[in-house]
Amino acid sequence: MRFTRALLPLALLVACSSEPRPRPPGVLFVSVEQQSAWVRNFNPLFAGAGARWPTRAGVYECMEIFSSAQGKWVPWLATGHAWSEDQLTLRFNVRDGVLWSDGKPFTADDVVYTFGLLKQHPALDAGGVWRFLTDVKTEGKGTVAFTFSRVYLPGFSDLAHQIIVPQHVWKDVADPVTFTNPEPVATGPFTQVTLFRNQVYELGKNPHYWQPGKPAVSALRFLAFPTNDQANMALVEGEVDWAGNFVPAVDRTFVSRDPAHHARWFPLYGSTVFLYPNTTRPPLDDVRVRKALSMALDRDRLVEVAMYGYTRPADATALNDAYTGWKDAEVAKDAWTHYDLAAANKLLDDAGLTRGADGMRRLKDGQPFALDLEVVSGWSDWVR
Repeated sequence: MRFTRALLPLALLVACSSEPRPRPPGVLFVSVEQQSAWVRNFNPLFAGAGARWPTRAGVYECMEIFSSAQGKWVPWLATGHAWSEDQLTLRFNVRDGVLWSDGKPFTADDVVYTFGLLKQHPALDAGGVWRFLTDVKTEGKGTVAFTFSRVYLPGFSDLAHQIIVPQHVWKDVADPVTFTNPEPVATGPFTQVTLFRNQVYELGKNPHYWQPGKPAVSALRFLAFPTNDQANMALVEGEVDWAGNFVPAVDRTFVSRDPAHHARWFPLYGSTVFLYPNTTRPPLDDVRVRKALSMALDRDRLVEVAMYGYTRPADATALNDAYTGWKDAEVAKDAWTHYDLAAANKLLDDAGLTRGADGMRRLKDGQPFALDLEVVSGWSDWVR
């Protein structure tokens, strides 16, 4: 299973009693992104990775959300959806009574306007929705109809998860592609930028949030940590309340320090760790070589050493637990993804990568078979 900076939510349910400094009441200190300094970008349509993490997860919202834990779609800005009989039209019923954080009403027109922006500026259309859509329009007061160019049921996810922006704000934006949106107007639980500096910023709660009684905290404060190690130290020392970092030996280093208040949650819903070989370069263009590399991986050992036993080895389907209903048990048992050095060596022999007297495999021109592995700097689990 893939371990990234956002796949290990560690909840400190109550602040530590041994905090090194006073805390503002109701403020949750969060570490999710590893950054040396913050850039004030809250553009939810930004195709790159520069927008701050809560932009699509707490500032702006979409029509429906897929819950991996429940294995179902949860209504959000839309109360539901329906397909036409020929499956060429998809209709969403927009939730009534939702306000933008500036107090203006959220309507079906905002949904239509957002998808119009994606069509007008293809650089913002990260999901490529206009490759299968021909029209988006309102029907009545609270319904949005999406017309498909062909039957394409997977398109539902792209449409349901699309972040919606306010027409009354974005219609005056000169260039939505480069707009950094420093003062977001949104429907999410945290919309007010109350503090923004190079090393720390804070988002206050939306004064008009549509879910009664939520959010439960008054603000999120984000501290800048350039690496996992620094973020983990801050978590262990009580500088951070909630983190999405990979934490080595989490039960010993974090939970056991205050079991009454420290907790960790590690659902196996994350994506799988893959090696991405450049198949245009010999000998990786030979499927036998790629299979041999796969069979040379001791996945049980990788889970034990690098992942501290938090997960389990991937199987041939590469599917996590969010897709248990889709997994074919027979495919999952496919033998060539198992650790088998004898079979791996035979495949390399068959591919002509002979072993020299020094034990090194060599290419057909006599040069050693060597590979460069590129790993994200600061991701302690991947490095390990």
